[in-house]
Amino acid sequence: MSGAILATAWIPAAWAQTSSPPAPTAPPTPDPQVQQDRRELRRDRRDLRQDRQDIRQDRRHITQDKQDIRSDRKDIYSDRRDLRQDQKQLQQDRAAGNTEAVKKDRAEIAGDRKDLRGDRRDLYRDRKDLHNDRKDLRADNRDRREDRREVNHDKAKLYRDKKAAGAK
Repeated sequence: MSGAILATAWIPAAWAQTSSPPAPTAPPTPDPQVQQDRRELRRDRRDLRQDRQDIRQDRRHITQDKQDIRSDRKDIYSDRRDLRQDQKQLQQDRAAGNTEAVKKDRAEIAGDRKDLRGDRRDLYRDRKDLHNDRKDLRADNRDRREDRREVNHDKAKLYRDKKAAGAK
């Protein structure tokens, strides 16, 4: 009976270690080319992320410019209506011979024309901003495509260099 117990004591269990653990060794030094490829890949991914943020910002600017253009058109329409009403009032006051009202109407017409010029200037500026924002969006899309291509090239290069480092 004791022989059977001894025999089982000598047979190691499947999960038990049969030998002492290996002495810790320093990790292998990574291939410098692989490290460089990883740095380039991280940098290109960062650039790609920045391009995406720029694209979102440009789209927000375009939306805002379109809203500004709509409000400028409404303002111009309103100013033109006010100008027509003041001109009509001026004609009526002239026909009535009311000189004080004529002076007041002329001052209102001058103010309305000034407002109209300012609103037109705003409209032209907003159209120019819209054009520039669309141009920025196209440039950012080009940058995004170039950065995407660079990321893909860097991934392939990293894969090749890892494979070459493993074959050494």
